[in-house]
Amino acid sequence: MTASGAGLAAGGGPRRILGNLDAEADLAGLATSWSPRPSLRRPAFSRAALLSLSGAATLLRAFARDGDRLWTPVPVDPRRLAEVPGLPVPQLESGPLRALPPAADLLAWAETPQALALRGAPPAPAAPAAIESPAERPPLHDLLWRLSPAAPEVVATVHHRAFGLAVAQGLGQALPGARMVDSPAALESHLGAWESRGSRAPGGWVVKAPLSGAGRSRHIERSLEPTLSAEARQRVRRLLSLHGPLLFEPWMERLEDLGCAVLLLPTETWLAGFHRQFVDPDGRFRGVELAAESAGIDRPDDFTARLLLATAVMHTGECLEQAGYRGPFGIDAFLHRLPDGSTALHPLCEVNARMTFGLVARTLVDRLREPLGIAKTARVRLLFGRQVPRQDAVPLLLPGTEAGCGAAWLEIVG
Repeated sequence: MTASGAGLAAGGGPRRILGNLDAEADLAGLATSWSPRPSLRRPAFSRAALLSLSGAATLLRAFARDGDRLWTPVPVDPRRLAEVPGLPVPQLESGPLRALPPAADLLAWAETPQALALRGAPPAPAAPAAIESPAERPPLHDLLWRLSPAAPEVVATVHHRAFGLAVAQGLGQALPGARMVDSPAALESHLGAWESRGSRAPGGWVVKAPLSGAGRSRHIERSLEPTLSAEARQRVRRLLSLHGPLLFEPWMERLEDLGCAVLLLPTETWLAGFHRQFVDPDGRFRGVELAAESAGIDRPDDFTARLLLATAVMHTGECLEQAGYRGPFGIDAFLHRLPDGSTALHPLCEVNARMTFGLVARTLVDRLREPLGIAKTARVRLLFGRQVPRQDAVPLLLPGTEAGCGAAWLEIVG
């Protein structure tokens, strides 16, 4: 792609990065084979949640160049964007998407109807040789701009948890008892049948909204009873009324959370990065750790587990391609303890048909390794929290004063 100036698209207008980290709420309004009757109302986010999403969205400047614009769901004080050598500071914008002028060059966290409308006319596909030859492949912060966007209806289909469950089942790696449930009665019936088989997980169970991210819109039940408590029934009923059928899974004793950032190119499923994930006890995302120099799947150490994860990546890529999807995607996995004390890898916990923070972290590290002097043998952590806790950390996003205005930073280990 050529540009007439820094931050300008080929047509002369500014490039825009769409930090729509609330995209699942928009995708829920699309009819798919999994949800023939889409949600008629957009799930609401609290003020603190929108501030948190918007702050995190500023990290998409990993893909920016000077002069680009970056949209966030609610305004972010530009003074919170820390200056980092080698990392541009885009012009921040917010407000209703329908009020923004179209941008022929637009890079979105997730492809939604709103992203499609902002593009105006669809971009011309990039020449295959420019994105498929490893020797000529541009860096990630440029490569993402060259990919043709997927149709929002396809994204809504393959980002749905029912799709991820079907992919895991096809791989023979679904968790025991995992299924979609459409009512409290169906959930209790399943719990009763599950108990009669003696296959309950010691940690209880979880139900998850079909389109959600970062540990939102779920209910975790630690009780092993086959009947729902009044509180659990109310919570499950509310989730069902907002989101439709939920994914039921046993709650496993997780030992380590892992992830892969992948690009599905026209003739290749490319593993762009592998990372360890940091989550809280309820599975909410807190950060990632990755090798400074990408070398495929560098963890876990067990060869069989690594092979399972690599197989899950390729199988997921094939299923996405068959469904008509191309572009960035991520899969989540985790190591867990079995009842007999041994450990196992669940290689396909989630399929995310969009950008992920594993991809953002990989792009940041690739882009900043030389300006920051990061050793190739080091490991780097991208972390989120209320404050930057270490003086030797590299701040990316400074904290604000309002609830939800946390910080983000890099820590270099080794």
